Amino acid sequence: MRVEVGKILIVTLAIIAFWSLTSFAKENSEILRYEVTWNGSKAGHGDVTMKSSDGKASVTAQAVSDGAIKSFLEIWSQIRATFSTRNFLPESYRFHLKSNLLRSEVVDLSFDNKKQTVLVNKNNGGELESHSEKSLGLRDPISAVYLLRNQKDFHKPMFVDIYDGKDKARLHVYPDGTEMVRVKAGNLEALRMNLRLERLGKEPREIAKGKLWISNDENRIPLLLTSSPILGKIRFELVQAQM
Repeated sequence: MRVEVGKILIVTLAIIAFWSLTSFAKENSEILRYEVTWNGSKAGHGDVTMKSSDGKASVTAQAVSDGAIKSFLEIWSQIRATFSTRNFLPESYRFHLKSNLLRSEVVDLSFDNKKQTVLVNKNNGGELESHSEKSLGLRDPISAVYLLRNQKDFHKPMFVDIYDGKDKARLHVYPDGTEMVRVKAGNLEALRMNLRLERLGKEPREIAKGKLWISNDENRIPLLLTSSPILGKIRFELVQAQM
């Protein structure tokens, strides 16, 4: 059960970490800092850094366990990705996990958008794997959500197909109105959205669901994410935004 809590923490951080800036200037940068709680207790914190220039964006998302969870489960995870700011096609994606209970894991994806293939290299606790497969419109988690963030109409449902080197999934986004939301960064007007992540395959099934609030302004900063898995409620909230 403790290991599953760690996996949920990582997946949920990924969702909030990737939901970022809506538009790209010739050169741009952003740093977002979040605090994580699990069933009301502090569980971790994370930073998301985005830099863009010359038609390419680089994103680094890093998270560590904290508070009560750290007493039995120490987690350090980092994701690095690059993609085109012109068409949001992915170029590279790297996920790295270290933990005292979970197996160390590294997943590297290299996309060839002309051939529509992706090269997958994995190191799972010393077990190496390398193969190439058709991408067929799949995107890594970061470029996928940046694509959604740059849609013009936020009043209709959206979805995008995602591949992280292990599972293929579809992220559904359902707009759910506006409201004021209070986070550590302040009391702000937000757009509320319902999220559902569904594993693709012969028998698609729901992996996770939650609610997301983003600032109702031109920056569309992710303010709050809540998720209610079987093991308890996880909450990510914005602490600081540096534009």
